[in-house]
Amino acid sequence: MSQTLSIRLPDALREKLEADAQSTGQSKSQIVLAELERRYAGRGEGQGIMRLAGIMRGPTDLSTNKAHRRAWGKRAR
Repeated sequence: MSQTLSIRLPDALREKLEADAQSTGQSKSQIVLAELERRYAGRGEGQGIMRLAGIMRGPTDLSTNKAHRRAWGKRAR
């Protein structure tokens, strides 16, 4: 069973959604539905924390550059 959901969008977001729909040939509903499905796909036990895995600030080569590894933890925080 499907159900209709109405939402209010700020003008800027509505314009982006309309432009995206026009450029892809999809309806606005199809785009929103696909994004919601993508967001909730595979969410099982423990999946909530996985979105944070690997996120940090700093150099992108931290794990492979020995200079960064030697300096790790020695900086004032």
